[in-house]
Amino acid sequence: MAYDGIHERCRNLVNQSVEIRCHDGSVHRGVLTRVDDRYAYLQVPGDPPGLDSPGLFVWGWGWGAPIALASIAAILAIGFFW
Repeated sequence: MAYDGIHERCRNLVNQSVEIRCHDGSVHRGVLTRVDDRYAYLQVPGDPPGLDSPGLFVWGWGWGAPIALASIAAILAIGFFW
């Protein structure tokens, strides 16, 4: 999938539970909270929005951990209970 395809797919999955597989083989699961031109932001289970929490990165504002769109190999919608 091209970068534009990943960006569009991510935009269509905002506020849904997703599984993201990156080119390096890493897998991330959580709720896709927002997408900008460079990153998809994933709120992982157990991390309340708005609080700084350890995870892939340290984040706040309830947006979640940023994952570079260029690193995403695939993104799939999954159920809320995985």
